[in-house]
Amino acid sequence: MLSRLRQFISRSENEFLKNLGWLGVSELFVRITRLVTAIVLARVMDPVIFGVAALVLTINELIRVFNRNGIGAKIIQCSETDLDEICNTAYRLNIIFCISLFCLQCLAAYPLAQFYDTPELVPMLQVLSITYLLMPLGLVQASLVQREQGLKTTALIDGGQVGLDNVLTTVLAIAGLGAWAIVLPKFLTSPVWVLGYRNAHAWRPTKPFFRFNLWRDVLRFGRYYLSIELLKTARLNLDNMIIARFLGMEALGLYYFARNAGLGFSLTLINAINSALYPNLCEVKDDALKLKQRFTRNLKQIGLIAVPLISLQAGLAFLYVPIVFGEQWVSAIPVMTMLCLSALPRPLAESASALALAAGRIDLDLKWNLIFTLVFVIAVGSSVMVSLEAVAGTVLAIYLVSHPIYLAVAWRAVFNKPT
Repeated sequence: MLSRLRQFISRSENEFLKNLGWLGVSELFVRITRLVTAIVLARVMDPVIFGVAALVLTINELIRVFNRNGIGAKIIQCSETDLDEICNTAYRLNIIFCISLFCLQCLAAYPLAQFYDTPELVPMLQVLSITYLLMPLGLVQASLVQREQGLKTTALIDGGQVGLDNVLTTVLAIAGLGAWAIVLPKFLTSPVWVLGYRNAHAWRPTKPFFRFNLWRDVLRFGRYYLSIELLKTARLNLDNMIIARFLGMEALGLYYFARNAGLGFSLTLINAINSALYPNLCEVKDDALKLKQRFTRNLKQIGLIAVPLISLQAGLAFLYVPIVFGEQWVSAIPVMTMLCLSALPRPLAESASALALAAGRIDLDLKWNLIFTLVFVIAVGSSVMVSLEAVAGTVLAIYLVSHPIYLAVAWRAVFNKPT
């Protein structure tokens, strides 16, 4: 019995590290192309152009989050007996959601452009909205690939799309397209993602279109998951909108540059970790002992990977920013350093969220995200009246204090209480 347990642990450990390794290779490719892109953008664009592009992408992300509605997570988590019905229902629900988001973004572009006194928002947001019409063709397949822990495939497709996005951004920026150079490639590369996942998994819809079996199960799980994603996305983007409104486009451009050049690497690393962690924990969600062993081991592995890389990047910012990006961005170094350091505790809360979801405690994750987001928005809204550096310092302080607390709460809720 003990020997079998060791074999299982060894196999699962190798699988997690293997998946993490593929995601790491993908991330290395993405980071190389993104570094070249960032250098070119920093050399040919000013903070105002950066600010316009940042605002467009922020608004798009705040609307796009409604497509992360828990349907894919339900596919990953559901039992094998329900899988076919869940997939067919998910496919139809995704079509309804995506068409709705396309209409919403096209219409919302007009009042938002007026609110920020930036008329160029309208065509940019409407072009990006077309991607919603393509997404339903590959969403179920992407979830099934994750369910089967085929993260080599995920790494190749996602990494390929982002890498191509970076290359196109570089070319268009050199061609002088301004903010469009950052926005347009997001639209042009969306077919790569769809075709990649349709080729990666053979699943196709098999039921009549208006058959929505188990839709209550999907939406019941999804309402909690969507609420959590809304809160997470709000935290990652509302600071941009607050800065744009109170400090202007130039300040937003500096902040956007600092976050992309510094925090961008850390966030993509954390997202890669989560992509490997959640399905890995779901595999043993019904066995408390195995779940605890796997989570503890994976958390240690995450720390060994994330802490040195994030610390090194933050510590060397004062050296590489003027050399790589140019002297005009030196004023962004303090902001970049603080935002980069704020990534150190983030894997703790993200891992706790994956644990709560795998253990069926999605209510716990929702409560945490609601409280944290309220504190975050209030704190950033207050600090923006002081300076851009005050905003970055506030973000760092909030993450350092709150994330270890949530890990302790999630651990106690899942492992120290009877189910």
